[in-house]
Amino acid sequence: MFPLFVSSLMVTTATLGLYNAARFKSATQSTTYLPYYASLAVDGYDDPDGTHGHCQHTQQELRPWWMVDLRGLFVVEQIKLTN
Repeated sequence: MFPLFVSSLMVTTATLGLYNAARFKSATQSTTYLPYYASLAVDGYDDPDGTHGHCQHTQQELRPWWMVDLRGLFVVEQIKLTN
């Protein structure tokens, strides 16, 4: 069993110029290790120090997951994941 810990996710697209398509979008995860909610991975802060409050974290579980709804179709140029 493992927890999932992500401090930031950046999805850049070429369609609308290079920008973070995931920033401030709706995010969910399998479980939450409070107070590290799913939305903290897309809050715009690229800070891997969990004590600063800008990271998501699941509880220990067999298959943790995290996802973000980009609210549209995009040609994805790059995905940057910081943990």
